[in-house]
This record gives sequence, C-alpha cells and structure tokens, in this order.
Amino acid sequence: MLLSAVLRRAVLVPLTAATLALPGLPTAGALAPTTWFLDCSRSANGSGSQESPWNTLAAVNAHTFQPGDRLLLKRGATCKGTLKPKGSGTPSAPITLAGYGAGDDRPVVKGDAAGTEKAAVHLFNVEQWEIRDLEMTFPDPSTTKRERNGLLVEIADLPDGVGTHYVADDVYVHDVDGDATKWSNGIQFRVSGTTTPTHFDDVLVRNSRISDVDREGLTNRTTWMCRPIYGTGDGCGSTANWRASTRIVFRGNTIENTGGDGIVIRAADHALVEGNTVHDIAMRPMGSNVGIWTINSDDTLIQRNEVHHVRKLPDNGDGQAFDSDYGNNRAVFQYNHSHDNEGGFMLFCGGCGSGSSSRGTVVRHNLSRADKGRIFDVTKDDNARVHNNTVYLPPGSTTAVIHQRSATTNTVLSGNIFHNLGNGGYSGPQYRPGDFLWNGNTFYGHHPANEPVDAAKNTANPKLGNPGGTAPEDYRLTAGSPALRAGGSVAAGAAEDYFGSPAPRVCRPDAGFHQLSTFDEGACPAPDLAIDTGFETGTLAAWTHYGSVGVVTSNTHSGQRAVRVGPAQAAVEQVVQLKPRTTYRLSGYGKVSSSGTEVSLGVKQYDNAGSTTRHVFTGTSYTRGSTTFTTGSTSHTARIYCYARSGSGNGYCDDITLAED
Repeated sequence: MLLSAVLRRAVLVPLTAATLALPGLPTAGALAPTTWFLDCSRSANGSGSQESPWNTLAAVNAHTFQPGDRLLLKRGATCKGTLKPKGSGTPSAPITLAGYGAGDDRPVVKGDAAGTEKAAVHLFNVEQWEIRDLEMTFPDPSTTKRERNGLLVEIADLPDGVGTHYVADDVYVHDVDGDATKWSNGIQFRVSGTTTPTHFDDVLVRNSRISDVDREGLTNRTTWMCRPIYGTGDGCGSTANWRASTRIVFRGNTIENTGGDGIVIRAADHALVEGNTVHDIAMRPMGSNVGIWTINSDDTLIQRNEVHHVRKLPDNGDGQAFDSDYGNNRAVFQYNHSHDNEGGFMLFCGGCGSGSSSRGTVVRHNLSRADKGRIFDVTKDDNARVHNNTVYLPPGSTTAVIHQRSATTNTVLSGNIFHNLGNGGYSGPQYRPGDFLWNGNTFYGHHPANEPVDAAKNTANPKLGNPGGTAPEDYRLTAGSPALRAGGSVAAGAAEDYFGSPAPRVCRPDAGFHQLSTFDEGACPAPDLAIDTGFETGTLAAWTHYGSVGVVTSNTHSGQRAVRVGPAQAAVEQVVQLKPRTTYRLSGYGKVSSSGTEVSLGVKQYDNAGSTTRHVFTGTSYTRGSTTFTTGSTSHTARIYCYARSGSGNGYCDDITLAED
C-alpha cells in the first residue's frame, strides 16, 4: 500500500514536543524530512549527504524516501540508467526531485539503451512527487527500437484506487528513441493493472520542453477505459470499466519534433490543456497523428494553445492541429491559434472507432490561418457546435472547408468568418448537406457552387486588420466591418473572445474570433436557447433523430416548414446548453394526424436524476403546450425532444421555444 494511503488511514496520536517542532509531518513518530544528494560524476559512492553524495542510480533506487524528503541531483552531471525511486509523500509533505549546485546546466538522467527499463525516470506506484529542473533523455543509436519514455509515471492496482499529486515543472525531455507504438512518449502518465480500478488525481505538467521524441510527446493512458460510447476500441468488450483520471493539467509546455502526436488526453474528466506551443509534429512515419487531441473523456478543455506544422504523411489520414476523437462528451476547443498544418485545423472523429460516438463538442473563438487539406474533417459528432472562429485561406490555397467522411453527423456552424482567397470548396465527395446547419456565417472571397445555404450569411469583405499576417492581432475586425453584429446568437456561449474582450450571451455577436462592437445585454431580446426550432432550414442538422422523421412543408403551424415524427416510435432531439439551478420553460405547438396517436414535446436529462417532463398532444389541430423544469446543481445541458410515443399516425411539432422562466 502507498505510504500516503496508510497515513490517510492512520489514527490520531498525541502531539509531542518533537512533532510540534516538525510542522507538516502527517503522524507522530515519522522521520524528519531529509535532503539527499546524488552526484554521478563522483568516483566513489557516499552516504547520500551533500558532503558524501551517492554516485549511482542504483544507490538511490535502493533507498525508500519519506514524506517531505528532497532528492537533489548535481547540475551538469549525467546519470546513466533508470531512476526508479521508492516511497511516497503526503499532501502536506510531498517528495521533491530537483537539481543542486552552481551553473545553468541541468542534472541529466540518461536511459541505458542496452538495458531493459522503459523510462529514464520511472515513478512506479508512488505518489506525492514533484519533479523540477531535471533533464531526461533515452537515446538509442541502433536501429532496433522498443518502448521508451523520458518520464513515465505509472500506477497499477492501488489498494485505494487513486494515485495523487504529481508535478513536472520546468523539465526538459529530449532524444527519446522509442518505437512506433503509443506506449513510447516524452512524458506519460499510465494506469496499468487489471485487478483494482485505479486512476490519477492531481497531475500537473507545466513550463516544460519535450523535443525529438518518438512516438508521442505528453500523454496519459489507462487500462480502465471501456464504456459504451467508446465502442470496441482497444479491445473493449461488453464490460464497462471506465474510470476517469481527474485534475489533469498540461500548461505552458513546448512540444516539438515528435514522431507522432503532440499532446493526448485519454479517459479523463475535466482535463485542462492550455497555453502550450506544439509544432513540428508527426515528423516520422508513425501512423495517424494530431497536434493536440482528446479521446474517451468528459469535459476536456483545450484552450489558448498554438499548434503549427503538423505533418500529414502518406500513411495517415490526420495531420490536424486539434481532434475531438471518439468516446468524448462535451469537449471544448477555444482561443487556440492553428496555422500551417498539413491536415487542417480540426478533426471530429466520433465515429472513428467501431460502435463509438462523441457528443457535444464545442469549437469557438479560434484562429485557423493557412491550414491545408481541409479546415474541418468530420466523421461523427452528435450536436457539435462550431461558432465564432476566423479562418483565413491565402491565395493559391486549395483547402476545402469541410471534408466529411462516411458517418453521419449533426453539426451547427454559426458566426464564423471564412476569408477564403484560395479555390477550395466547402464540401467533399461524401458531404451531406442535411448533417450541417449554417447560421450567420461570413463567406468572403471564393464562392464555389457548393457554398452552403445560410439564410443569415454575409458575403462582404469582413475588413480584417491585416489578412495574411502572422499574428492573431492581424485578424482583428476593424471599424465599419460588415461582420459586426452579424454572427448567430449562441446559447451558453463563451464569456469572452480570443483577446479577452467580453462576448455577448444575449445580443447578436460579431462574426469571427474577435468581438469588436459593444453591446447592452439588457436591451437585447433573449435568444431562443435551442437552434432551428421552427425547422425553417429544411434540414435536421441541429437535431439527432431516430425512427421515421422528416422536415415537411405541409402541416405547418407557421412559416414554411415543421417536423414530422411517426409513426411511433420516432423522435427528434437536441442537446441544449443551460445554467445550473435555473428554471426554464419549453413551449411549442403540436398535433397528430389521427386520433389514438400521441406526440410529446418534452425535456429530459436536465438534472442528476435524469428526470423527464413533457406536454402531450393528442388533437388533430395545432395547439400550444408548455412545461417547466429546473436544472440540477451541476447540470449544464438538457435534451429537448418531439416524440411520437404511441399510435399508428404521425405527430407534428413546430415553433418550439426554450427560455428562462
């Protein structure tokens, strides 16, 4: 059992003068924190003191460290082999691994290519460790490659099921000659084992550099990953065992010259990837790779990163800056700068796994500049929202805006600027117009025959500050731009734009990633919190659906169109973004084609209990109905629906509204 797990279970003991003199120690009788020293340039091994430091990794690995201890490595000295220490810290007394001595050189741990270990530094089944100012490398001059990592933090079958608090701050990992599998990384946090469900909690990698590594840069992974939304990926069967790692933060790092991916988040809950610079990715032929991506995770937030020069090699189909892969719920990509990536800006890959899906990905307030291939590569994502992004395609570009693979999707694109001076189109050979809803976008420059239908589109020059420039500031809107107040209102949108200026939640926003115009939220009418609720676009792009459904031009309540559901059982549904602890009213008009048929207008999954409320229509003429509901304390979404519940006839819904009550 981990020492910190033992301490969490320890009984309280009386304080003594000795323990009072050592604040932060977890229990009476524990050893005082000690600073230990390692200098691999010394000719003789010592006791571990500063005057008589250890001189081998073997001496360190034989020692068990105590809470609050520090292990300091001599700057400028290189230790060959694997550092694999024992012992754990506590929340009040973590163990520190860092450098000592004069000069700017870092202490170096260099993996032994002739050995069998899989990392230069390997923390295995220990916790509460903080690593600073260390250099790790694992080169292999031979052509025979195997699994290798610079830093590997691994936990397996822990008695209490959680490994807590790991920090890698200002470390440098480079020249890791791993194989082409995704087990080889610069820095990896790995949960292995199959007996006890285990996960990480509180992982921070910041201000670090990872360079010249194969295959991946900075990642996490786990054997506890199976759930229905993930399908049968990685050999998952019918048994669900998904256990997400929590409080994972990758911040302010530089990842460069990888053979494969840059940063990957796997099986995590509310992970944060922000402020990283990722470039020259997928530089060697190692399968399909992306700059920053997330898979099989909930509520991943990827923001304020710059990703450029991701390669798309002949043996892969990716090469994008970002990817919401399969098995994700509610991933958000915002305030990022993507440029010069051979595979494009954004991949939606919810349907890339067998039986897999993803839901509710949001892509907002990003800049895509001179990306190649395709801007959005879409396989499947239920209720994806792409809004207020600025895309610049220079003269000579052949980049397509949309490339759709075979799987269906439901994607809404609103308030984006496409400043297209190239000649690429807006759809690929598998493009299905009914899978996409376009609302309030700016299409400037090239106007191909397949330009999307957008009732609120703008085709005038958006008057960007310096289009073609290399800085995000070059793509700000300028005074008098036709893109001002030309975007589509987005319920539960971002509170600010790319540059940190306030963005409207109620008023109609400016198009693109920059909000220039001012607004008064109190003077604007509240927008409908749902999208295409009158079905006037003629598609069901904003809605998921099952059974026999369709948009009709007869049997409407108002306007030109309504939705038909039926015969039972059939439904259209839409995930909406809401606020916790708030009461809403869902209203609309409904009717049935014949007596004995029942159609419901309702909402479900608006609280932690998965509650449902609805209004039922059984008449053959349109009537108005409504229902109210209050979201749960942690609920941010709900699912509204029009559902033919019973009977042999059809149901119809039209003019639906959703607003705070």
